[in-house]
Amino acid sequence: MTETQSMTALLEEINQRLRDLDERLRSVEARFAPPLTAATAPVAPKQEPEEQIEPEILMVIAAAVAAFMGHKARIRRVRRSATPGMNPWAQQGRVSIQASHSVGWAR
Repeated sequence: MTETQSMTALLEEINQRLRDLDERLRSVEARFAPPLTAATAPVAPKQEPEEQIEPEILMVIAAAVAAFMGHKARIRRVRRSATPGMNPWAQQGRVSIQASHSVGWAR
């Protein structure tokens, strides 16, 4: 038997085993798994609607922006931070501390 013939025989044996396994799997699925219908089909997770921000909070944000910029500005979007576990006050504190470091460049 040549090498090509032995490889062909081996591939045919592997294919036969795969067909047998496929048949066994189908019989087990038919016995235990319910048929897949539109009601049982997996669905993509629903996006939670964004939490509404109270009008009073929006007015305070608009006043803060106007005080910072010196004139009234149009605010297009306001949303809550979506990063769980991160405290924005702590983050701003770290930014301030890192910005205060003066880096001298050697010349």
